[in-house]
Amino acid sequence: MALSISRRYVGNLGLQAGPLALVGRSRSGNSNLHFAVRGYAASAVKQKQKPKNPTVAANTGIKASGSKGPRNAPAKSTGPPDATTSASQTSTTAARDLRKTAAGGVSYKIPEKKEEALTEEEQMAQVEQIMNMSTLFPTADPWGQRVETLDVTIPYSTKLSHRKDYADWRSWFDQWVANRYSGAKNYVSMMMLAQQNAIPGIDLSEATRLQKYITQWPWRLATTTSIAPGSWMEPLRKAALQSYTQLSLALARQDDKAIKELSTSVYQDHVLRTRRKQSPNFTYLWRLHKEVTPARVISIRATEGYLATEDPKFGNRMMVHALVRLDTEQSLEIYDRLGNPVHARASNAAELGSSSKHPAERRRVQEYLIFEKRMWYDGPWVIREQLWELPGKSAAV
Repeated sequence: MALSISRRYVGNLGLQAGPLALVGRSRSGNSNLHFAVRGYAASAVKQKQKPKNPTVAANTGIKASGSKGPRNAPAKSTGPPDATTSASQTSTTAARDLRKTAAGGVSYKIPEKKEEALTEEEQMAQVEQIMNMSTLFPTADPWGQRVETLDVTIPYSTKLSHRKDYADWRSWFDQWVANRYSGAKNYVSMMMLAQQNAIPGIDLSEATRLQKYITQWPWRLATTTSIAPGSWMEPLRKAALQSYTQLSLALARQDDKAIKELSTSVYQDHVLRTRRKQSPNFTYLWRLHKEVTPARVISIRATEGYLATEDPKFGNRMMVHALVRLDTEQSLEIYDRLGNPVHARASNAAELGSSSKHPAERRRVQEYLIFEKRMWYDGPWVIREQLWELPGKSAAV
């Protein structure tokens, strides 16, 4: 089983070193595909740990862990029971004081527990145990846990007109190279999805060899950022905008269930915190008026996230992270329990032609949101994270 998993894992994901590998460093400093073998296993199997640290005693007969020499046996108490109890309490208090002093790094530093790195054989053994869990608990999905965000990035403009955005020519050239690497990773991810017939809303099951290698796939795989009608990313862009709209409406309705269905990871935590700050005495009306510019996929990464030996009952094994730029015009109206508007009335309310008696000011909102789709789930695209442009730079979109 371990050999079959390794073959599929290495063959499909292309774990080669170099700029085209999808194993770049993530925001947390670990490999982007770290979850595939270890992230899932950590929640089900306890990792190896170092032996427990020796207890630091407070009496002078026991030395600190950094000192050498044998430990002296504790002196036996010859006094009455009350004296023994008092001595024990004094020893406990002294130990606590020593630890407080040690926290400041003055005399003794308590060693921190560190996880011991697992070998490849141990990691594969843990994956096999997770597969056995899916057999013992068929209603649970061990592959549906939180994972790290793949290395989707915002490309920045390297036009000569934006040369002033960079400190020197070297930083400008580094950004140009980073854009090329990101575009190559987009191409590889699109190729992986096409080979698995996993591009959302596109059926490639009957594609011929001529279409795959000459007439269609070679140039269509390079259209990740295209907004042209009929492009392979058009269904994904529509699904992303729909999920974004439904999530914003759920937040306005204070619908926690819908929020959890349409978001995940850190973005779900952020939306739930925002929801808890809303006053129950107010009614919120959120409206999406139009797209200023069409939604655009600017970065996409795909990997095999379902590692069971059997194929999933629905969809395929792929997991996709897509960075989508949304440029919309929206408004938010707030009313109290008596129906009185709390928000500021739009200055051009007469020109808007809105059905609301007190239309709110319309605002243009540009957001970079990372959408996630586990293809073995029959569910919507969910928002998992938000990115922002670096100050002083212009995104290449």
